[in-house]
Amino acid sequence: MKSTAFLTLVALIMAMMVQDASAHGRLLVPPHRGYIGRLPQFNGLVPINFGDHGLSAGGIGQTRGGKHGICGDRYSGKRLHETGGEFAKFPQLREKVIGACYAPGSTMDLQVQLTANHMGYFEFGLCKLNSLNDKETEDCFKTLVQPNGEKDWKLPAGNKVFNMQYMLPDGVSCDGDSHCVLRWHYVGWNNPDVGIDGQEQFWNCADIYVSNTCVSSPSPSSSQSTPSTSTPSTSKPAMTNDSKPTAPSSSADTPVTTDTPPSTSGAPHPVDPQCGGCTNCYFAGNN
Repeated sequence: MKSTAFLTLVALIMAMMVQDASAHGRLLVPPHRGYIGRLPQFNGLVPINFGDHGLSAGGIGQTRGGKHGICGDRYSGKRLHETGGEFAKFPQLREKVIGACYAPGSTMDLQVQLTANHMGYFEFGLCKLNSLNDKETEDCFKTLVQPNGEKDWKLPAGNKVFNMQYMLPDGVSCDGDSHCVLRWHYVGWNNPDVGIDGQEQFWNCADIYVSNTCVSSPSPSSSQSTPSTSTPSTSKPAMTNDSKPTAPSSSADTPVTTDTPPSTSGAPHPVDPQCGGCTNCYFAGNN
């Protein structure tokens, strides 16, 4: 009996150690569905997921073979972060839960927080949903690229808030009953000698508008994110749906990071208040 109790205790300790060793991160800008409820302007509209930094679809054991929820939920579990789920209220609340609005073809300043860095890379995809009750699918997401043409953003060291830029394609817009879903995908790369199936992965989804009429939305608070210093390309890329790389690609650009934790007092906003004339428009939804 004593040996059984001892083995049970050892198993519990090991499970805790594995949990602590897991990577953790979240998409802050635009705020993803599990995080947006922390911001004052969305408080009471969307519940807070206090585990929103761990949307790994159940971990490596569950995601082998590509099985995962679209937005980081378990493949076989409830899809709480997919359209219509507990944290994805666009069908009911429309623009009130839109976390950001960007001009078509603009360069987005994005922000990701990692509290446990396991190396690897980020990638971003965009899915346009044409009506209120449409749901995102894996095939819907088209890969976005950075101003330098790279698809994956190689992760530097540190548990920090990271800033990066990605470009929206020309000719894509979504507002009103239509909206777009921006998805962050993080592939860790700290497990040697295995491919992507042997790495931790995370997914977050954010609800956004892409429109030339963002100026009609209310002004956000005065807090502002630290911008990336990357220089946008003058040409706008088309969306692609190429297959995922099997290893992180190298990039000559040095990622921009900041050690300052994000504030939940409000949302970042563009310097130019006229959305139609700026490259990056961001607003908090109507409350």
